[in-house]
Amino acid sequence: MSEAISERGCGQDGPAQLIRPATLNRLAVISMHTSPTAVLGRSANGGLNVYVRQTCLALSRSGIACDVFTRDLAGRSRVEIEPFADLARVIYLPAGNPNLDKYDLLSQVPEFADRVAEFAATVGDGYDLIHSHYWLSGAAACRLRSPLGAYWAHTAHTLGIVKNRHLARGAEPEPQMRIELEKEITRSADLLIASTETERADLIDLHGARPSQVEVVAPGVDLEVFRSQSKPAARAILGLGDGQVILFVGRLERLKGVDIVLRAFADQARSRENLTLVVVGDDSREAAENEKSRLIRLASDLDISGRVRFEGSVPQTQLPLYYSSADVCMMPSYSESFGLVALEAQACGCPVVASDVAGLASVVRHRVTGFLVAGDDPADYSERLGEVLYSPELISDFGRRAAAMAGGYTWERTAARIQSLLARPMSTERIMDRLGGY
Repeated sequence: MSEAISERGCGQDGPAQLIRPATLNRLAVISMHTSPTAVLGRSANGGLNVYVRQTCLALSRSGIACDVFTRDLAGRSRVEIEPFADLARVIYLPAGNPNLDKYDLLSQVPEFADRVAEFAATVGDGYDLIHSHYWLSGAAACRLRSPLGAYWAHTAHTLGIVKNRHLARGAEPEPQMRIELEKEITRSADLLIASTETERADLIDLHGARPSQVEVVAPGVDLEVFRSQSKPAARAILGLGDGQVILFVGRLERLKGVDIVLRAFADQARSRENLTLVVVGDDSREAAENEKSRLIRLASDLDISGRVRFEGSVPQTQLPLYYSSADVCMMPSYSESFGLVALEAQACGCPVVASDVAGLASVVRHRVTGFLVAGDDPADYSERLGEVLYSPELISDFGRRAAAMAGGYTWERTAARIQSLLARPMSTERIMDRLGGY
């Protein structure tokens, strides 16, 4: 067992951790490796950042304070505090070299957890609950549950064992160390919050979670930001002209399948002169090589360089312009825990062509709001793209139904569901389940 978790594990403190607080006033939110206020589409920043930020904003509006603890990447030697809502703030803690990758970060978990505990000791009545996000934060929460004396909820966002089963070509597998830590976190947390029923099943079947321990809460979308805009106006602002536009949004890493997008686009571009591909996002810090450079070389090899725009990272508030300008958004990811980009695109009335993996199939309705494609063959994606691009009526119908479907997903609903789970009395079955586990 890594030093990040003691030899006794993080579930050995016993049933003292079983009791939920009588009232829920303040949460300690652990997001060790990335801040909810970080620029999206760059480094390790993506859907997790959005999830943490938006749930904390919604909880803040309902009167619950959220302190989000993250590692300081600016190299400062003291604690820094950044408010981002009336009752929500980011607490930046110094812990190790700012440039460590996520696996080296594991060695910083003990120091990071100690600094969280030190800060918590200065906060009034402390924290009613710990909510950790991702496996590194879960490892920190393992060490924090005893000193904070708080009920512990965990959201995995992705599971290493699932990523390895759907590994992209050329991608490095997740190390066994991560998978073992995720098993320990799964076994030990009081509550596991999954984004889809498939993720719930994975936690139970692959990591041995107790069924009564896992609840499904779908993420949401900010419908005030992500809404349909005039396509001609959006294209004029972005300088895209009046041709057809294919869009990709996300971090540039092999997991996201951007090479599949390029190959499918190249196939369609042979018969379509007025077709443009826009790629929004930047390199993942975790990439073994510069993925953007690799993709630019691939575009050159495919003879489409002049028809592909690599936009880099853009502020989230500008993303609706890109979604509204596009005829279709592509997401050929090898795995996704939940399709936040697909949901944002659909909220803006943009059809989606996505891989038929659990996180995307939960929000993209096949032949209703777009297409789901099995496997990773660019020819299959090209075929579906052709169906959409050849039919303005289909683009319109998909887009209208996509916006209506996305309207059912809000962050207020997500936060209310999380709040209700945390406030719900523990059942006798659940108490016996936990006691029997130790």
